[in-house]
Amino acid sequence: MVEDCQLEPWGERHLLLLTNLYFSLSSLAIAELEKYIPNLHVLISTPSHPAYVTAERIKKAKNLQLLLTAGIRSNHVNLKTTAASGLTIVEVTGINTISVVKDELMRILILIKKNFPGRHHVINGDWNVAGITHISYDLEGKTVGTVDTRCIGRILLQLLKPFNCNLLYNDRLKMDPELESQIEEKFEKNLDKML
Repeated sequence: MVEDCQLEPWGERHLLLLTNLYFSLSSLAIAELEKYIPNLHVLISTPSHPAYVTAERIKKAKNLQLLLTAGIRSNHVNLKTTAASGLTIVEVTGINTISVVKDELMRILILIKKNFPGRHHVINGDWNVAGITHISYDLEGKTVGTVDTRCIGRILLQLLKPFNCNLLYNDRLKMDPELESQIEEKFEKNLDKML
């Protein structure tokens, strides 16, 4: 979707090209984006709505001054070429932090409950609950560790607290003692020991 809008307080007119996940991966979207690349001044790209900033697109974007990446990862941007071109690259962090935490919690539960073997049982028409549950475990009472508790790791540990896990963390800096005791986690200085 292309929208002509006036941005306050500058009063200048700007053209915004907005995409959604399905649109950004279609040939229609690619053609639409390519049409505007030569006149871009600012490009905002996210993992959910990727513009795929390639070396070829950077060459075409003669007016591009600012590249904003929003989200946890930047694999939709050729960072080496972008940096070499002299563009200003800004990463806005924390945009999808909670989504990443939920994804990590889901992975823990899938692994401990052995959901993949259960899925294969269902696909093969062999729904044998006893055959699946005898190889699955409960999360309660298990030891769960994380590295880096500044954001994602800290929130993950907070979500794991109701499961009564033995929570460990390793980081360059210790967490605030009050928060550490609130979450009921233990700092493990030696990463090898934690693993």
